[in-house]
Amino acid sequence: MGKWTVLKQRIQEAWLYNNGYKEMPKHQTRFIEQLRKRETPIRVAFFPLNVSMWKYQGIYDLLKADSRFQVYIVLSPGITYKREQRLRDLAQMREYFGARGMEYIDWALENDEPPADIRHTLNPDIVFYTQPYHGSYHSRHFFLNFTDKLIIYSPYFYIMGPYRDNYDNVLQNVAWKCYYVNEYHLNDAQKITHNKGVNAVAVGYTSADDYHQNQYKEVWKNAAGQRKRLIWAPHWTLANDGTAGSHSNFLMMADSMVSLAKRHVNDLQIAFKPHPGLLSALYIHPEWGKAKADSYYDLWRTMPNTQLVDGPFINLFQGSDAMVHDSGSFVIDYLYFNHPVMYISKDIEHRKTFVNEPGKHAFDAHYIGRTIDDVEWFVNDVVLAGADTMQATRQAFRQQYLSQPGGKSTAQNMYDDIVRSLNI
Repeated sequence: MGKWTVLKQRIQEAWLYNNGYKEMPKHQTRFIEQLRKRETPIRVAFFPLNVSMWKYQGIYDLLKADSRFQVYIVLSPGITYKREQRLRDLAQMREYFGARGMEYIDWALENDEPPADIRHTLNPDIVFYTQPYHGSYHSRHFFLNFTDKLIIYSPYFYIMGPYRDNYDNVLQNVAWKCYYVNEYHLNDAQKITHNKGVNAVAVGYTSADDYHQNQYKEVWKNAAGQRKRLIWAPHWTLANDGTAGSHSNFLMMADSMVSLAKRHVNDLQIAFKPHPGLLSALYIHPEWGKAKADSYYDLWRTMPNTQLVDGPFINLFQGSDAMVHDSGSFVIDYLYFNHPVMYISKDIEHRKTFVNEPGKHAFDAHYIGRTIDDVEWFVNDVVLAGADTMQATRQAFRQQYLSQPGGKSTAQNMYDDIVRSLNI
């Protein structure tokens, strides 16, 4: 992306953030009136960044089944990642959507070609985004191309932090709809955003549909063996500087987790499930770099009782016995399965200052570890010996915070709101 393009984007974003968002509801109302008069189907485009963040199969299926809509998948591997990871994400998306018979608009990234100019070829009426941040998408896929259309933002993760970076980006202020989980998120949006959350709607958690409806498929190695199944899911924010968005303990744990796997070769199967951004972060880390990072990932891919998982993870979660992690989104996600889970944090009380009420209670449903010795205790006493004392706490959290609005699926709530709002 050229410097001039970036500068133009920044200028446009600044205007929208400070003034332009006020005009968006009127523009959207006029555009909806035009759609109602049109005889051709309403064109809807999804821009998936990678398979792990694709949480929208349910709403895709409902819109696809409705003849009033034409639905498109536009592959859009995140431009903030290194080329190697973007190519890997692209290949996984091709395989994932292709295996499901879902047509997609490709990107010949391996030939260094730019993506298709969707605005001029497809010209969608509704665009779905999973990330609100500047620079996540190529300029041709960026929401600034579609501010005269209907923009929908639905975060791929359960927002726990009631601060501006999660609610008050430009996209969230100009979007037609921001689909959040529950009333806690609506209240935060109303307090934090420039537009006072006028476009915020509670529909449930995007991942919940997949978790509730998933038909289990075995993805664990040594499926017939007697090893307990543990997931290690480190975040990518290597600095771990005490800020809200930086909480990875990977550098502290990397060698120790390999040693733990080797000590438990007969009784533990460990799945290394890194955040999609970790590999790119390691490539540029002064003490790691590409060769060391690739070698480390290969080690987890090849040890006799380990495996590397860098794609879909629902079956991984469902078939597991426990997890150790410091990932923000998994704090909520893994509680759907009511398996024992340990969160790694040197100062959990400080970490909890960055989250909302559901987030605080979600942490309270975790075992908390500060060191690798705590992880060893968790493995020996809770995972292997079965002394899980927090099962009831996890179940109570699910009942209080993970219920679906209206008793419907998240996808159905989204679909109903879209159709009702379009008045078609």
